[in-house]
Amino acid sequence: MHKRRSLKTNFLFALAGNMIYMVCQYLILMLFTKNYDSGIVGGYLFAIAFVAPIVISADMQLRSFYVTEKSPSLGFQEYQSFRIISNTIALLVVVITAYILQRQLLLTIILIGGIKIIENQVDMYYASVQRIERMDYISISKTIRGLITLVMVFTGIKAGLQVDTILLLWLSLWIIFLILDANLSLKISKLGKRTGSFFKLRSLAAILKICIPVLILLVVFQYYSNFPNYVVKGKLGLSALAIFGSIIYFRSIGAQIINPMGAVIAPRLSDYWRTERYADFIHLLVRTTFLALLLGLAGIVVALPFGRQILQLVYTKEYAQHYMLLVLVMVYCVPTYLYVFLGTALTCLRVHWIKVPIHIVSFLVLAALTYWQYATLTLDRLVIYMIIAESLTFLLYTLSFIVLYNKIKDNGFATKGIFKNIS
Repeated sequence: MHKRRSLKTNFLFALAGNMIYMVCQYLILMLFTKNYDSGIVGGYLFAIAFVAPIVISADMQLRSFYVTEKSPSLGFQEYQSFRIISNTIALLVVVITAYILQRQLLLTIILIGGIKIIENQVDMYYASVQRIERMDYISISKTIRGLITLVMVFTGIKAGLQVDTILLLWLSLWIIFLILDANLSLKISKLGKRTGSFFKLRSLAAILKICIPVLILLVVFQYYSNFPNYVVKGKLGLSALAIFGSIIYFRSIGAQIINPMGAVIAPRLSDYWRTERYADFIHLLVRTTFLALLLGLAGIVVALPFGRQILQLVYTKEYAQHYMLLVLVMVYCVPTYLYVFLGTALTCLRVHWIKVPIHIVSFLVLAALTYWQYATLTLDRLVIYMIIAESLTFLLYTLSFIVLYNKIKDNGFATKGIFKNIS
C-alpha cells in the first residue's frame, strides 16, 4: 500500500526539481545570448513563441485531468493514448504552418516543435507518479534532464556548432530520456505495460468531451501569452525580440515555484471538493494564493534596486539598458501568479470552461490597447498593456470562482450536468 506523502514534502521535491530545471533552461538562454548575435537569439525565441500555442494546446492539461480523474473507465492508458494522438496532430500542424508562414525559420521551428512534443509526452508519464503523490521522482527526472541538456548545449557552443545543430542534439537526447521516463514511471506507479487495445473510440471521445473547453482555452491563452512576441517581431524586429523575450523570460522564475505548488495541491483540492470538505478547500486555496502574492511582490522588490546589475550579469550591457522593462515584467507577474490557483480550483470544480471567455476578453483588451498605440509602440508600453490585461484576468477569475463555487456547492453534485447546475 502506497504511503501518502505530506503536501510539504511533495512541494519541496517539486520546487527543487522545477527550480533546477528552470535554472538550466535559463542558463541555456544565457549561453545563446552571450555567444550568438541578437538576430539568432530572436529567431530562437520566436520559434518557441510560434510552437508553444500549438504544442501546449495539444497538451489540453491532460496531466491535471488524469490526476483528478475519478471515473474507473478512464485510466492512464486511455489518457496516454489520447496524448499520443494529440501530439502527433500537433507536430503535423507545426510542420505545415511553419512551411507556409515561416520558411526562413523552418528548421528551427520544427526542431523546437519536436523538443516540446517530447516534453509533452514525458509530462503524461509524470502524471502517473503524481497521482500517487511521488513528486520526488519527477523532481529527480527533471533535474537530471535539465543538467545533462545544459552540459550538451555548453559543449556544442564551445565546439562552434550552429544553433540548429545544437537543437538537433537536444531533440535526440530528449528522445532517450522519454524512453527512460516511460519505463521508470510506469514501474514506480505500478501501472505496468499497456494491455488491450490502443485505440478505444469511446474512451477517447469521453476524454475529448472533457478537454474541449480546455483545448479552446489553451489556444486562446497561448496566443494571448505569445501575442506580444509576435507584435515585437513585426514592429521592432528579431533583435528587439531577443531583448524583450529574454527579459520576459524572468516570469518563469516565479512560475517554477507556482506551477509545482499547483501540481501538489491539485489532488488534495480535488479530494476536499469530492468529499465536501469545503472549509479545507477554501483554506488551502487562500493560503497558496497568498503565497503567490508574496512571491510576486518579492520579484518587484528585487528588480527595483538591482535590475540593471542582474541584466548585465546574466546577459550583456545592451540588455542592462532595459532594466525598467524588467521591473514592469515583475509587476506583470503579480496578477499572473495570483490566478494560477484559482484556475486549479476551477478545474477541480470541473467548470474550466469559464476560463475561455475570460481569456478571450483579456486577449481582446490587450490587442485593442496594442493597436491603439501601435505607431508609437515601445517595449515598456507593451508590458504596461500586458499588466492591464492580466489584472483584468485575475479580477474575472476571482469573480467567476466566487459565483460558481457557491452555486455548485448549494446545488450539490448531481450528474445532471454543470450547465444545468449553475443555471
